[in-house]
Amino acid sequence: MDVQEKLQEATESGEILKVKYHGGSQPGSIRDIAPISVKSGKVRAHCYTSNAVKTFSIEKIEVLEGGAVQKETTWDKSKENIVNYNSLEQLRIEKISELESLSWHVEFSDTSLSLHRRFKNGTPLKGADVSIDFEEFDYDYVAGEDGEIHKENERKRVRPWVVRAKNKDTVTYGKLDKAVALFLEQAVSLAPK
Repeated sequence: MDVQEKLQEATESGEILKVKYHGGSQPGSIRDIAPISVKSGKVRAHCYTSNAVKTFSIEKIEVLEGGAVQKETTWDKSKENIVNYNSLEQLRIEKISELESLSWHVEFSDTSLSLHRRFKNGTPLKGADVSIDFEEFDYDYVAGEDGEIHKENERKRVRPWVVRAKNKDTVTYGKLDKAVALFLEQAVSLAPK
């Protein structure tokens, strides 16, 4: 039985497998995973090592002998907690009370949701501490012969969702759901309250 067949069988049985993953940020690491779905050369699985649902490239997976692992609790893929956000408006509606309870002033537009601290008098600061933005296009800025800066080489971004946080690296995502997860994490960790 090849690796893909073992993974597919585990998705149906709910079996947890011990694998060596030769990719990602820690190549060669041993992980306990519960496969959820297998398609297009990838397996989506609950990784017990990181306690997260991740996508792994099948060609980089080595199922270890005696591959099945006994855990005190088994992974129930029907209980997977997935929130699908379709827009920043949906995010604002669902999370505004939570964000305001953390003492954030929330500003919103069609392409941006930003969180701002307040001065002692209650007025929000102009600069955002945390933001999530949709930036559909990327440009190169070039100084022209006229001395002005011009946008050139406009192109559609592959990762248009951008999460920025004060004193943190800017991170881009191809999908809104992944960007929202980091945005909410930063909103809690940098909250004024």
